[in-house]
Amino acid sequence: MVFSLNSTPEILFGSGASEQTGAKVKELGCKKVLVVHGKHIKKSGIADKVIDTLVKEGIEIVRFEEVEPDPPDTIIEKGAAVAKEANVDGIIGIGGGSAQDTAKAINVLLGNAPPITRFLDKSLKMNPGKMLVLLPTTAGTGSEANNVAVITDTKNGVKGGVKGPACVPNLAIVDPDFTLDLLPRITAITGMDTLAHGVESMTTILAQPMAELLCEKVISLVVQNLPVAIKDGKNLEARTNLSFAAMIAGMSFDNTVLHLGHAIAHTMGAVYHIPHGIACSIALPEAIEYISDVLPEKIKIIGRAMGLDMEGKSGVEAGKEVADFVRQFSKDMGLPTMKELDLDKDLLKKVAELAMKDDCAMFIPKETNSEIILELLYRAYER
Repeated sequence: MVFSLNSTPEILFGSGASEQTGAKVKELGCKKVLVVHGKHIKKSGIADKVIDTLVKEGIEIVRFEEVEPDPPDTIIEKGAAVAKEANVDGIIGIGGGSAQDTAKAINVLLGNAPPITRFLDKSLKMNPGKMLVLLPTTAGTGSEANNVAVITDTKNGVKGGVKGPACVPNLAIVDPDFTLDLLPRITAITGMDTLAHGVESMTTILAQPMAELLCEKVISLVVQNLPVAIKDGKNLEARTNLSFAAMIAGMSFDNTVLHLGHAIAHTMGAVYHIPHGIACSIALPEAIEYISDVLPEKIKIIGRAMGLDMEGKSGVEAGKEVADFVRQFSKDMGLPTMKELDLDKDLLKKVAELAMKDDCAMFIPKETNSEIILELLYRAYER
């Protein structure tokens, strides 16, 4: 087997790591930065804590506080206009996946002409942007460790990935302390995204040994620590393990890409506007069952990482057991089913058709079409 490994950004990881933000950004040569975050991060006080470290080092601050879920192209272009007007030399993204993806996409437009949606075409050459530093406040997307920004094309109503050098942070600062006050629901939603990253990254057509090594650890860390963090949000050990899992999952799929579960989840987010992690919790078990006949040994590895006994099971048997475990795990974490969300069943055909156009669809390890995806969605709806 011949495979490639993308290098990861410099990462500073651990409790209290964020206290070094100002010094690290100064080392990068930044004198004026755009700080990108949402209103909740400002209200929580996290943004101000980070900004205080920047100000202490004499770095000038411009704030952009208009981050929205599933980052719309319109918000990204507005943020880029603010950054250009202020003539900043760096971008600091603080928050969950939406904040980090917004910061990445803004950075793309600091080195490349708009609109941002033109970079949904991966064949376009992308120039670097400015210095980019990301500080995740959730343990889910792993965006701090990869070169992709997921954005929403508001004109066409679809989500897609923007990928290239301007999306690679110069530094990621992962401080699990930032996750200590996350609500149980957000903890569950982001944790299921991490779990989906682990499962899909090791079963994509681009899967390779390094990804498999990382993903097996990702899966076990989420299964062992997510229930603990939901029950006791102040448990720093559980929070640290989940932050680590999210980060190494991001490293993994930066090399292997995701597949069916995320193709469906991205599209459900665009059509139904539901949180990404909830969409992952719905799509993931269906994807596991679907591919179990072609990747039986991989599914058994996943099952064992979840603590299941896979001895003597066929691939299909293992797939059903692992999928059922994920469904029950999601339920135990307090996440809803499609019926409980009261999603419009008539829109599932649209979801299936758009899912086949998603970037992740080309990496599904089994021949698939929109009719098959629609059947999987109907099954999920009736569970």
